[in-house]
Amino acid sequence: MVCAWCCVKCKPRYKRHVDSIFPVDPKDGLVKGEMQKLTYYALTNPRKLDRIGTYLAEYLKYYVDHRRYDFAKIAMKAMEQLLQACRSASINLFVESFLRMVQKLLESPEASLQVLGSTSFVHFANIQEDTPSYHRRYDFFVSKFSSMCWSNGRSDTIRAVRQAGLRGLQGVILKTVSDDLQVNIWEEVHIQKIMRALLFNIHEGFTNSVQSPSQARSMSPWEGENSDVTSDIDPDQLARHVLQDLVSRASYGQIKSLMLPLLHFIDNQKLWVPNTFATHCMSLIMHSIQMSSAYIAIAQLLAHLEEHKDASAKLRCSIVEVVSAAVSIASTESIGPTILELFGSLLKYLKMSVETCNTEKVEVKVIEEEEEFQDTIVQSVGQFSHGLQTYQKIEICTFILQNMPSTTDTENDVQFESMLLKCVMKITTSINTNNDKSIGLPTLFPLSLIVPLQRLSLSDSPKTRTMTQQIFHSILDRHNNHEKVVPTVTLGELPEENIFVGPQKKQDVLFFKRNGPEVYFHLYESILKEDNDLDNYTCAFRTAVLWCLEVPVDEVLIELIHMAFGLQDEACSSPRSNVSILHSLVAAFLVFASRYSRNEAMDQHITNIIRKRQSEKPHLLPQVAFSTIDKDSELENTAEDSLSSVMFDATVVAECLNQQGMNVDRLSDPYHYKRAAIPRTPESVKSLRLSVLDAKPSDVQISLQEEITFDTLKQALQHRQQMALTTNNSSKERLLSQESYEDSVARTAEKMSHISALKQQIFSSFRSGDVSPTESLHSLIDLENLTNLSIDLPDMYVY
Repeated sequence: MVCAWCCVKCKPRYKRHVDSIFPVDPKDGLVKGEMQKLTYYALTNPRKLDRIGTYLAEYLKYYVDHRRYDFAKIAMKAMEQLLQACRSASINLFVESFLRMVQKLLESPEASLQVLGSTSFVHFANIQEDTPSYHRRYDFFVSKFSSMCWSNGRSDTIRAVRQAGLRGLQGVILKTVSDDLQVNIWEEVHIQKIMRALLFNIHEGFTNSVQSPSQARSMSPWEGENSDVTSDIDPDQLARHVLQDLVSRASYGQIKSLMLPLLHFIDNQKLWVPNTFATHCMSLIMHSIQMSSAYIAIAQLLAHLEEHKDASAKLRCSIVEVVSAAVSIASTESIGPTILELFGSLLKYLKMSVETCNTEKVEVKVIEEEEEFQDTIVQSVGQFSHGLQTYQKIEICTFILQNMPSTTDTENDVQFESMLLKCVMKITTSINTNNDKSIGLPTLFPLSLIVPLQRLSLSDSPKTRTMTQQIFHSILDRHNNHEKVVPTVTLGELPEENIFVGPQKKQDVLFFKRNGPEVYFHLYESILKEDNDLDNYTCAFRTAVLWCLEVPVDEVLIELIHMAFGLQDEACSSPRSNVSILHSLVAAFLVFASRYSRNEAMDQHITNIIRKRQSEKPHLLPQVAFSTIDKDSELENTAEDSLSSVMFDATVVAECLNQQGMNVDRLSDPYHYKRAAIPRTPESVKSLRLSVLDAKPSDVQISLQEEITFDTLKQALQHRQQMALTTNNSSKERLLSQESYEDSVARTAEKMSHISALKQQIFSSFRSGDVSPTESLHSLIDLENLTNLSIDLPDMYVY
């Protein structure tokens, strides 16, 4: 006994403290008094920490190897208490022993020890260390915790082990993501293991009950930070939380590392069709991602769509729907830098789909799937633009119209043009939904947008013309009037609240003065198309009236009335298949003009003509003409004088408007508009000046589409001087090339002798004193012919 007591006394003090914390019966648990002594000793002797940790690790290894798990748990508990109590500079060596103990627990096949090791690691991850570690590695823990997430052992332990693995991954993320000295979990070898483990558990729970992204997002961003692993939370919910936490910590360059494992997992598991799981995962990511990096995730989806461009239409359709869902969550600022690239990619896939549909020997099923894919792209385009500002939507519309095919000779071009117009319509329908009435027409209709729209309004396809006018309605109608405006003729007063007239804005008035005549002329030409259907006429009528309602000035009303009488003259002067429709539209235009202007005299004249038509020519009114749109044989064979009594008189209308104080000079001229597209070049300005000077005053009828500024005139004059100098030099060179050298010398000598004689005469006058020098110069020199005395030294000679 004496020898045994002496051996105990020979043990180092730290070992005696460690030995004393273990009870005789493991059910009694850790000896608290002895544990306090050990903690105090470690705090007062921090240099002994690494030895204490090594000694405890030996205890744990012995107990685990001999399956004395109760004592192993006591050793691990003591290690945790020491770790939380000590904050010395030598803590790193102690942590190494602690991590070896955790690794030993995780390597055990016993599920309870794996859960204990995961719990201990989570506690360690929550500790903020004061000193960095240069040699610590977490590769084993990433692999082990990921494998625990795939556990499929006994049914009573699967849940606990998976939860422990997810908690462990949570701890690894917390410990390493913000520490550059630790293992880089964003490397492909690590992030793939983590993402696969998380997605596997999310998919396991998703197959049983689909949880909305909003519910998943309502969870705390670090819900289980201090909670026990055995808390009653499903592994799929915990996996969602860990995924969101991981995404929220990802920086700009790490989004791609996250997206690639997700997309590969969905590909391998064939989860694109249906795409509920893919949409759910993207919602989790987009709700957690930093907004400045959100567009990278969208770009990765588009790149993945490019990889599947040869896949089935259903799969591509599903990917586009996922992209649409992601964009709807992302804010406008986050997708701003790549918005045009996004739309460009979608338009490219749309064109490829159209070409596939028109390929020879294509199955009907494939065509139906491709059409569904095209509709999905159109819907997605509208979804993308929903959160954009108005000016951004206009830019997108302009971008799409720039991709219009230059010709529509093939079926591909016609169909692609129709799909692009559908995309523009989807965007424009949301322009005025925010009820922002302060947006002016110059912003809504830049030249880059209104010019291609006007060109499309004269397309050979009636469907294209209808869609173009509907686009005008969506952009122009800022007060929701287009559904109320219909080409009909009713006698009596209209309700005051039926149609809302917008306020007069200076910017809108200036815009119409620049572009209004051309806008109405395109409407005029569009209405005269003989292959128009009912929708074409209705849409054209609405567009013309909406301009009056949105720009409530006299010029717009006069332009509308002028166009109406132009249509009436055209219907009376040339045989057409749509004569009755034209006359009915004229009636509808003038009825609206009389009510709009509140002119009683004009309204009386319009009412008298309407009543005559009701009794004599009912097919000249919209109610009948639009119901029998192709029944025009009666009017075509009718003499012109038989219609004079039911035609509107432009002179009477002009007189009525003149009495109201409007300028009606335009109504006295036949309706005609010729676009004078004069480029601002010196040649064009010069030719214009010459044509005006040569023409008679009565023949000068020039309508300038563009202003001639001071800079333009300056450039023209400089160009004229340059051209004159060039012509003079060329004539001199031609003269010198034709005459001989002796003739040139003789001509120059003659000029020199004339100059010498003139000089002598001037000097003689000065000496005599008869005249002043100025008078002498004026009397002797013909200043206009002075240039004839210059000596020509052409540029072609070298002196």
